[in-house]
Formats: sequence, C-alpha cells, structure tokens
Amino acid sequence: MSHFGWEVVGKISGGRFSDIYKVSKANERIYALKIVDPDDLKPPHSIRNEIKILEDLENAKRINGKEIINVVSLIDVKNTNLEYGLLFPYYDMTLYKLININIKKRSKFNPDGSIDRVPVNKMELSHINKIIIGILQGLEWIHSQNIIHRDINPNNILFSESNLDIPVIIDFGISYQANDNNGLESSDKKFTDIATGIFKAPELLLSKRDYTNKVDIWAVGVIMTLLLSDNGESPFDDDSMHSDLVLLSNIISTFGSPPSDWSDCKTLSSFESMNNTFFTKPAKPLNVIVPKLFNEKSNFNENLEKVFTSFVSYECNDRLSASDALKILLS
Repeated sequence: MSHFGWEVVGKISGGRFSDIYKVSKANERIYALKIVDPDDLKPPHSIRNEIKILEDLENAKRINGKEIINVVSLIDVKNTNLEYGLLFPYYDMTLYKLININIKKRSKFNPDGSIDRVPVNKMELSHINKIIIGILQGLEWIHSQNIIHRDINPNNILFSESNLDIPVIIDFGISYQANDNNGLESSDKKFTDIATGIFKAPELLLSKRDYTNKVDIWAVGVIMTLLLSDNGESPFDDDSMHSDLVLLSNIISTFGSPPSDWSDCKTLSSFESMNNTFFTKPAKPLNVIVPKLFNEKSNFNENLEKVFTSFVSYECNDRLSASDALKILLS
C-alpha cells in the first residue's frame, strides 16, 4: 500500500481525525506520514490551519537562521480532493513510552508475609532535567512565534532512540496563532475544548476563553508530576482523563483551593456559581505530589522545585514563561 507515492511500512497510530503511518521510498530512510480527511474535522481541529502554522514555523527558522531541534519539522505536504498528507521525520517513541520503560518492579514485603511487586520510577533526575529543558526550549520557540500549542501531553512529545535527551514537540492540529487564528477564533473567544485529559489547565475547565499560552505551561507542570513521581503515575484519579468536573476536583485536591480573588476566573459565572465548600482544601505536600524531588538528591532539585511550583499556579501570571523557566534551569 502507498500514499502520495510513499510506500507504507506500518501504521503508527490512528484516531478520530487522522492516521499516521511509517513510510519510505525506494528503501530510503523512514518518515512519518500524517493522513487527514478535512471533511472529518471538527473545530478546533483544522488541517489547513495546522499546515499554515507549521509552514510559518519553518519560514521563521529560515529567516532567523535557527536550528530548532525541539519542534517537529514539516518536510512536505501533499493533497487530493479527499485527503491531505503531511510528511515529518520519524521518531521512535513517545514520552509516555519513555516513562514506562523506566518503570521497574520492586518487591515489597508485607507484614502477613506476602510479597507485592510495586512499580518504581528509575529515571534519573539528570535525564528528567534535560527532558524538561528540551520541552521548554521547544515551547519558547513556539510561543515566540505567537502560537499556543494547546495540546501539550506525553503523546505529543517524541524521541529518537538514538538520543533520548532531546524531546520533540509534535501535532499542531488544534494550535492557535495570534491574533485570530487565521480567521477561526478571536483572541477573547478562543475554543476551550482543547488539550487532552489531565493536561487541561484549570481556567479551561471553567470556560475562560481569553486564555494565554500559559495553558501550555500548566500542561508541562502536569507532565512534571509524571516524571517526578515515584511510580510514573499522575496524582489525579483515572476518571480525570474523561471528566472535566472530576479533573477540577482532583486539581483542587492536589494543589489546594484556588484563591477567592482568582483574577483569571473570578468574573466567570462558572466560578461564581460553584459552592464555596468545593474550594476549601489545602494543597498536598510537594513531597507527595513530586516525591522524586525529595527522595533523590542532585544539583537540579531546587531549580526543578521552583519551576514546578510556578507552573501549577492557578494565576496565569504567576506561571513562569518558558523563557524565564529556562533561565532558572540553565543557571
């Protein structure tokens, strides 16, 4: 089977809006080919907008003479009356997979003599630090081009097996480009049905429509809870992946109640109408949320803690920008 003259080697993934294949031509290197039927897309998904954003990023790199290794490069675009094909470099694994291969089983001896096998996160803090820096370097470039990615999550962060220190941000299918997303959304009426599962920022859950690129920063904070966990798992319940209400409850249970004068959301009816008792919870200790920072010592702990604490602030203005966070992590 072939698509747009490229021989399909295998299927990487498939979803509601696109399929991604491993492809090659005349036994050349392997690439990733994203196939999209534009008629199947529902806002905020837009293949034409994705192509424009990717092409603008490529043009900006050429103009600025920059090599941006932490953001995927668009190699080619093809289309017919029925579908679009976007060609990208091929990467071997997602961040989810990288986390999972670093989870090892350890024996735990119980008082009754039984033995449990418990998962333990064996990823080194030095490696975690490099991954977070790489993600932020990618976001720094994306945000500098007035783009909000809007779907930062471990499936959209890829690695080559030959270099697991360099994360690459992919998938601009629901991204926003200032000032009006190429005529699709005004800056004060953006779509809020964005982001994936537990990586949604709290202001999105309350339907704030004039949000900023700090929704991407919150998502990095949640990714840090996975990387800095003792078992590779999120502090949120599994149901948080599928229910915004459960996710909001989990955010509050984990990070404590939002401030009563939360400037980003205090005027929203969704915030005003909530029962105050829903918000009266203290934050869990940091050594519970990101235990790896407290169980292992390195040169990175203090700076990682400072960045993480900022990223999961309710107030968007209190979240460090990617640039400012990098200044801390690279100091």
